[in-house]
This record gives sequence, structure tokens and C-alpha cells, in this order.
Amino acid sequence: METAKQAAATASSLPPLIVAEEQFDDLSGIAERLSRVLPEVSGFLERELARAKLMPMAQVPGDVVTMNATVEFIFGMKGRPERLKLVYPARTMPESGCISLASPAGVALLGMREGETISWSTRYGDMRWLKVVKVCGRDV
Repeated sequence: METAKQAAATASSLPPLIVAEEQFDDLSGIAERLSRVLPEVSGFLERELARAKLMPMAQVPGDVVTMNATVEFIFGMKGRPERLKLVYPARTMPESGCISLASPAGVALLGMREGETISWSTRYGDMRWLKVVKVCGRDV
């Protein structure tokens, strides 16, 4: 388990993130529901929500990844950009060009700005990272 000191050090090294106030309750509910089936994703989402700056959707800058945003990003060492839409878990369809919030990469994207990079540890201790290249648009 992570100590409070380790958690604080990790949080201070993470990029800041912004979450739309209008989406916060749904996101918190998803974290709670995921705790039964994907506890590591649930914990990651809860930690991200706890450190997020909340603001009205109308004030969220256009370069911030929100739910239903299409985002171009580089995942890990592949080096090639991927373009996917961040969606709520119930709306994810296989092969649909979407990435679910019920995935570690989906949680990592939430609230990030263009040009920012984030890394996290998997449940097996492997490090993963992604970099947001561009927010291509949002469905409200």
C-alpha cells in the first residue's frame, strides 16, 4: 500500500487536471461502481477526481480532455498517435473508435491538457504513460 507521504509526492509530480462540474457526480458514481469489478481502475479514478480542479463545462478550456472529447494521444513507446473518443463505460462499443473511462488509459486522459504527459503503475507494477497531443473536439 502507498503511504500518505508517497501519495502526496506522487500527486505533486502529476500534471494538474480539470474536470467539468457537470460531469463530476457521474464520474464519482462510475468510480464507486467500478470498485467491485475493477478496483485498480476505480482507485486510479478516485485519486484523479480527488486532485482535480472543478469548473463549469462552459469555462473548461478547449485543450482539456473531458468526457465525450475526441483526443489524439501517444500511448507508451509505440510513438504513433492514436485518435479516440473518451466515453462513459456503458457507451463503449468494440472497434468504435472509443476509449472507456473504465480503462487505466481512459482515466489517465481525463482532465489532461494538450502537451501534458502522465504515467501510472499497473496492478502488476509495470509503468505506463501517455501524452496528449491534441483535443480534436467535444460532444456535449
